[in-house]
Parts: sequence; C-alpha cells; structure tokens
Amino acid sequence: MLLRHTLACISAEGDTAAWLRQGELEAQTVACAPYAAAQFKQALQRVRALTVHPVDQVLPDVQRLCAAAGVAVVVVPALSKSRAGGATLWLSPTKAMLLLSLRYRTDDHFWFSFFHEAGHILLHGKRDVFLDAGDTVLEQENGAAPAAAAAKKAAKEKAADAFAAELLIPQAALRGFVQAQRPHISKESIRTFAVQQGIAPGIIVGRLQHEQHLPYTHCNELKEMVTLSSDR
Repeated sequence: MLLRHTLACISAEGDTAAWLRQGELEAQTVACAPYAAAQFKQALQRVRALTVHPVDQVLPDVQRLCAAAGVAVVVVPALSKSRAGGATLWLSPTKAMLLLSLRYRTDDHFWFSFFHEAGHILLHGKRDVFLDAGDTVLEQENGAAPAAAAAKKAAKEKAADAFAAELLIPQAALRGFVQAQRPHISKESIRTFAVQQGIAPGIIVGRLQHEQHLPYTHCNELKEMVTLSSDR
C-alpha cells in the first residue's frame, strides 16, 4: 500500500499517523488528471481569488481546480492528540496529495497552510514527504547525518513559506502598505488593502501579525472562522 511508503519516510506517533492514513485513503478516491505543474500554478492563482469567500463555500471549487492539475486536496480534521497542520506527498508519479487538518480554525491559517503545502508540490521532489506536525520527525535521507538532514528539511520549509507568502501578498506591496500606514494600521486600511490585493482581510491581518507589524491581539475580528459541513 502507499501508506507503507509514507510511514517508511516519516516517524509519526499515534493520532498523527492515523490522521495521515485517513488522508491518504480519502485522497486515493479523488479522481485527478495527470499532474501538470503549469496547470497547477494557474489553479493556485484562481484559488487565491477564492479566498475572499468562506472556506466551506469554495472548498469544492478548490478541490476541482487542483484535481484538474493532478493534486488531490483533502481536509481531515486533526485528531485530538495530533498537532498536524498539513501534509504533502505523492501518491504516484502523476498524483499528489495536499492534506489539511484545520488545526487552526481561522482563514489566514487555512490559506497559508494550503499555499505552503502547494509550494512543496511545486518546488520539491516527488520522493519528498512533508508533514507539518510538532510531534513528527522526518527520518534522515540517504544516510545523511541528522544535522544535515535537519538543515535540508528546514531549507525546504523556508522555501515553502516564502512561496506561500509571496503568492498571497507580494512583499513589495506589503512593504508599501505598512510604510504608508505607519504608525497606526487601522481595520479600514486593512480592508481597503485586501480589496486592492483581491484576498481576504484576515490573510492580511495574519501576515502583519507574523511580521510584527501588528500585535497578535489586534484586528482578529477581520479573520473568519473556518467551518465545514462535517462540523455541523
């Protein structure tokens, strides 16, 4: 089974392993066209425009767009003891899985996790397995020393972060916004900037908080809570 390949590459404990297995099983049932990087890039631009809508309303469209490019997008809520946020692996040479957990229930976290995992698919090898979970460790690759393997993994995670950040909000645009609004960034200015960028205001808030332009206690009401039909 494909799961053997996954768990051979990843040391995962308890609920994280169960979550990953459930994601694989669901992804295997998703009909996908053969993977095409160019089409996936185009799909991501279209997904970006969908972030202005509630996640539960646009998730079917996200899944359809990605499946047409060879990527099965699956959402499996995290199990109680798992800290998994997302995972990416190749189910076959022509089909990738992008798995999300809803570990954090706000739209900024959801969309950043989605584009971060998408970055792994576009930027990194088909033998790579990426699991965003604090209780999970990637085994060293090809006999590499643990320190070298950790450095290699950290570099790939940094690259996926940079990919997601730039696709969602280009750094030059964010820098210009921050400079224009100093010393006070208002909710109204965030809303206006979000409209200009064509994305949800909650994503702007999350990025400003992460880059320490805005306290984590400020403007959180602009973020949307993510709920899916399975939650109801």
